[in-house]
Amino acid sequence: MNVATRVLEIEGNNGKGYHPFQVLFARMGITLVLCSMYVWWKKIEHAPLGPKEVRWLLVLRGFGGLFGTSGMYYALLYLPLSDATVITFLAPSLACFACSILIKEPFTRMEQIAALISLFGVVLIARPTSLFPNSASSPSPPSNGTTSAPDAPFPSDAGDYTSVTPSQRASAVGAALLGVLGAATAYTTLRWIGPRAHALISVNYFAGWCTFISLVVMTFVPSVPFLLPTSPRDWALLVFLGVCGFLMQYLLAAGLQQERSSRATNMVYCQMLFALAGDKVYTGAFVFVVAEI
Repeated sequence: MNVATRVLEIEGNNGKGYHPFQVLFARMGITLVLCSMYVWWKKIEHAPLGPKEVRWLLVLRGFGGLFGTSGMYYALLYLPLSDATVITFLAPSLACFACSILIKEPFTRMEQIAALISLFGVVLIARPTSLFPNSASSPSPPSNGTTSAPDAPFPSDAGDYTSVTPSQRASAVGAALLGVLGAATAYTTLRWIGPRAHALISVNYFAGWCTFISLVVMTFVPSVPFLLPTSPRDWALLVFLGVCGFLMQYLLAAGLQQERSSRATNMVYCQMLFALAGDKVYTGAFVFVVAEI
């Protein structure tokens, strides 16, 4: 899904790219429709708002998911998929810590050590200039002899990271870290809700808030207009995002509500294998050795 998002943001719209909120609106709009139809068909109890005692948690889950997804989508503009994915590895540990305080779940010493290792990994990925002076050097020109504009808003294709400036990379890392807070909030609230509300009700809250906020952005921000897909590939990628997003969110919510937080959230680490494969196979991007470590 993140590979498809990266391609849409950089190569979609006839090479002009889609804004992260445009992609988010399409994905969550499809997810909202599919989820609402399934909830209505199955006549799920307490739908669509959920039980009164957990509605505030459902609202918080929706906002957390909004920040988590939008932060990740912005980061994909300037960071390799594997780098952006590794930064999200802070979310499971942060969620485990929050659950240990809020709902008194155990947070073992091994999990605490894993959280520190994840934080060290973020430093290796962000490569601040005070620690990695070479990362601030000017990017090498393309092999065809042309030079990318230094103020280009994003790379020219899904596998090109040479034109990304240090400031763009820093903003992407900041957005990804904001996404970590959002994702950790979503994980924590899902575990807090537990079996008191059906998993699809929480998915509906998440998709509803994302669709509404992205629609507001496209309505009132002139630089982010409403756009229809311009090619069959764009349509296919957006439908793929919507359907897979619905399935992923349902399975995630069901898993976190039924299983102990540290076990379920740590399954997120499996994304690293697919992120590295997506970067190297599809985009052919070079992954820095320190990032792989």
